[in-house]
Parts: sequence; structure tokens; C-alpha cells
Amino acid sequence: MKYVAIAILILGALFAGCARPAIDTKIPPVAVIDSVSSSPIYTGDSVKFVGHGISTTGQIISYNWRSSINGDISKQATFDTSTLSAGSHTIWFSVQDNYGNWSTEIGTSLLVLSHGGPATMAIKVFSASPSAINEGDWITLTWDVSGDGTVRIDPDIGNVAYNGSRSVQPMQNTTYTIYATNDAGVTTATTVIAVAPIALNKVVLYSVSSESGTIMINSGAFTSGQVLVGEDRGQMQMQGILSFDISSIPYNAIVKSVQLDMSRSIIFNYPFPWQGNLFIYNLKYGLDLNAQNQMTFLPSSSIYRWGTNSQITQMPAAPFTSVDFVSAVQRQIDSRNSRFQVRMQFEKYYHYNFWDLSSTTNQKLSQPSGLVGNYIDVTSGNPTLIVGYILPQ
Repeated sequence: MKYVAIAILILGALFAGCARPAIDTKIPPVAVIDSVSSSPIYTGDSVKFVGHGISTTGQIISYNWRSSINGDISKQATFDTSTLSAGSHTIWFSVQDNYGNWSTEIGTSLLVLSHGGPATMAIKVFSASPSAINEGDWITLTWDVSGDGTVRIDPDIGNVAYNGSRSVQPMQNTTYTIYATNDAGVTTATTVIAVAPIALNKVVLYSVSSESGTIMINSGAFTSGQVLVGEDRGQMQMQGILSFDISSIPYNAIVKSVQLDMSRSIIFNYPFPWQGNLFIYNLKYGLDLNAQNQMTFLPSSSIYRWGTNSQITQMPAAPFTSVDFVSAVQRQIDSRNSRFQVRMQFEKYYHYNFWDLSSTTNQKLSQPSGLVGNYIDVTSGNPTLIVGYILPQ
């Protein structure tokens, strides 16, 4: 009996090891245009289209080609036609797998000229290689335009020469359009890039205590450890410095999101509105002191601003985030810097001059005695920098 039991256990383990993983039947396939006969052609000329599809979970069973001018033109992977109308066509191609999933349409351009037509510019080639990528990968746009006029590619490229190529990094599904313009009119063509998202990595960073602290504006003195922003009991202005070690983020990372969480910081008395708005800069302490060891203000735009012209008693629950935050962290990573540092200070706007300081409420908020301080204790909330990034495949 002992040997029978052992045999059963062995067989069970073998069958368990052979179990097939579940298949995700909702993953769409990817369409690929292999080739289209050279452009331009004239009405009545035959043009050949070749395409195929890729499916990671199933089989390709259906195809669809359509023209932006003529509509649906074929249900075959490869076909020839000589019935396309004159004009600048965008040819779209998509495939379907046996689970019923259709791919994202991809497109290419085709110019069909009429004999004796106006001398518009001709877009002979406008293509992208590859036409389907993972997020973070690069593609190459290639174009060739004939005629006399101007050529522009959108988005984010602008005016270009009549022919050439450009490497671009679309981070989401993107349609690129080329415009060829002269006195006879505008000729356009498009190409679509399908971008598959990849896993987002996230790292939570705590400030480096020895490099974070408070700057007294009147003297330029820096005290590490506690980060205070506003005015102290003697109405002296204070700036706060937070330093984060970003060396754990790979040098080739593409930053997608940045959040500065100061939600648990404590507000003492009324820095808002009497100190102004809270501005956050990507500036570090130490390189901007004058001969008298005083802070000088480097010209720079803030990466975030928060505040209001009414009383605030607590920090917002949501972390601070902005496109400028993302760009600032990306610059540090691209430069191989191991630190990301921010300087925080209050700044006033012109509208504070119009507040009615004669009211009892405003007199209380202004703290005219100057003996209690109006500031944010940032370190009391254990601030964190949360960076989300992807790595090119």
C-alpha cells in the first residue's frame, strides 16, 4: 500500500505540472501592413496591397482594408485593385482573431492622381516603421514629397524638408499627419502607430534628512533636519528644502508620473493667505549664495503652486503633481544625477494688496504681533516622493 500511495502522489504531481495556464482571450491582435505599391499612381492603375496579422493567443481569421475615400475595399490579406478614385487616400487595415477581437486600425498613405489634374504636391511616401510598438520604444517616420510648396508633420514635428526621416517616441496610440501645401491646395496623408502599454514601476522615496532643512532668508543660514516654510515667530521668512535620492531609478527610465506627498504636514496658524501662495521649485540650496552668505533668487519657473486667498488650516489630501514635476525628475535622471531637490517658499500676488485689513477677521488672520509664526512644518508629515516609470523593452 505504501508504494501505491507514492505512485499516486507522483502521478498527481506530473498531471499538476502539465496543467495549462489560462489564456486571456481578450488580448487584441496586431495588424501589420507589409507593402503597398508605390505612390502616386493614376486613376485606372493597378495597386497591390499586402498585410498580415499577429495574435499572441489565437489565430487570425478576418481582414479588412478600407480607403478614406472609397470605403471598404477588400476582405483579403493580399489583393490588387484598379478602382480607387482620384485623391489623397489613407488606407486603413485591421485584422480579427478567432475570439472575435479586432486589432487597432493602422494606416498608410496613397495618392491617386487624375490625368490632367491640377499640379498639387504629391506625397509619394509617408510611412512608419514599425507601425506597432511597446510603450517607450521608438519608430522612424519616412516621407517623400514632390512639388513646390511647404511640408509639415503633426503632432510635435512641424515643418520639414521634402523628403527625410525622423525618429519619434509616441507614448500612446498616435496618428501622424503630413501636410503638403502650395497654391493648388493641400495634400495630406496619415499613418497610425499602435502603442501597447507596458508595466509601470513605482518607487516611494523619503527625503534625505541631512540634505533637507530650512533656510532663513535674512541670513541665508541653513539648518538641516526640520523643514519649515513661511515666517517664524520674529516674522523672518523661511524657505524649505527637500532632497530625495533617486539613484534607485534606472538611468534609461521614462518617467510617467511624479507625486510629492505633503498631505500630513502641519500648518501652524495662518500662512495662507498672509504669506501668499506656496511655490515649489526644482532648485537646490548651496549654489545660490552671494558674498554675504545670503540667498539669491535664481530665475526659474515653479513646477507647482498651491494656495488660496482664504484661510487654510490643513494641507490637501491629494499629493502635488504636474507635468512640470515629471519633466524635472526626467531631466535629473537623464543627466545621471542622484538627487532630486525642491525649494519651497511663499510668494504673494498683487491681489493681496486689495484685502480689507480693517475687518476683525482679517486682523486676526494677519497676526500683527508677529510672535506666533505662520508656517508649514513639512517634516512633521514625513513627506514622500512617489515616482512612476517604465523601462523600454
